Amino acid sequence: MVPAIICVGDGVRSEDLDKFNKEKIGRIPLYERILINLINEGFNKVYIVVEKDVSLKLNNILGPVNIEYIELSDLVKINEDILIFQNNVVINKKQLVKIIQEISKTENSFICKNGEEDFTGISFIKENDLCLVTSAKSIKTFKQLTISEPPLLLEEHNLGSNVGRDFLFSHISKNVSGWVSKNINSRISIPISKILMEFRIHPNTITFFVGCLGISCGFFYASNNPLIGALVLQMATILDRCDGEVARITLKESKFGQWFDTALDQLSYFSMFIGIATCLNNPSFFPLTNINILIKQFSIINIILYIIFITTVLFFMIRRTSNGSLAYYPGEVDKRVPIQERSLFYRLISKYRFLLKREFFSPAMIFGSFLGYKFLAITSLILFVFGLYHQVSDYLALKEKTDITY
Repeated sequence: MVPAIICVGDGVRSEDLDKFNKEKIGRIPLYERILINLINEGFNKVYIVVEKDVSLKLNNILGPVNIEYIELSDLVKINEDILIFQNNVVINKKQLVKIIQEISKTENSFICKNGEEDFTGISFIKENDLCLVTSAKSIKTFKQLTISEPPLLLEEHNLGSNVGRDFLFSHISKNVSGWVSKNINSRISIPISKILMEFRIHPNTITFFVGCLGISCGFFYASNNPLIGALVLQMATILDRCDGEVARITLKESKFGQWFDTALDQLSYFSMFIGIATCLNNPSFFPLTNINILIKQFSIINIILYIIFITTVLFFMIRRTSNGSLAYYPGEVDKRVPIQERSLFYRLISKYRFLLKREFFSPAMIFGSFLGYKFLAITSLILFVFGLYHQVSDYLALKEKTDITY
């Protein structure tokens, strides 16, 4: 199967596809956005259907790919099945993957639809049916397949608007994002991301400044201002979405960006635990009573346990996965050792491990700031003990399945 992007003639809704060749989202033309997504999914050859002697600018293509400009009449000469996209399709990575999966389940030519009436501008044409394709509009004669993750098909009255951009932002959350991140944090981060994108601020620059904000929370904790520290951490948690949102819309996601974001996130947590321990061990804030001496030890133990916890997770992600986000760690382990095979106690803990996600942990720190440092130190110690049990169980289970040398 080879993809083709139609950039000429009439579309399935009788729209003039030539008009969409200058339409951009994040300063990237729509046809080039489709092309980049296809390259990222491993396609190394793509046809672009244009008028004779016409070629389109490709300023953002970095990966190796064989691009051929052809006329519509040349489609019949291609001796392969073709996955066709109109140039007014707005699609993200997740939707493209889903469509490819659904195509692999069928042996017939079809046009993709969203519900009963809405065309998606995407079609799959078998090699022996190519002779029937005389225009994008002619594809309407093929069988119809309703897809579960439909993209957006822009219409002519959408030209020059933010409809396509807003559609992508509405589908921006990662699969591992929780309810709080998707439904609360995103309401703040997305409007900010739209502004940052207009100013052409690189995602890694956003990561750096948001990371510095998060790390600064340790200063406030050390200064016996836990509420301010918690609010700063929560602000950084909300803004932490922005780098990923801008990267996905501008198609600037990178492995370095993932790990850079992860490193600064963990430094924010480390700064918080250092700040709490510093404050608890400051006799100006906490006199040397017996209970305070015990809590001081807890705070130091928490730092050690955090280093052990995060180091083992990082080594697993680096050596055994291609993902730089630690949010994917539980899923990566569960893929290798199904949760049904784990102990009853582990399965019970796993139901609540989402509470350790930043989107839940940061707001909890605001609540904890009202209860004091002693509560934070004791609660953190309890969580780390359960977390390390989780880690040791993962190590033992994975070792039975594969060579898991750290």
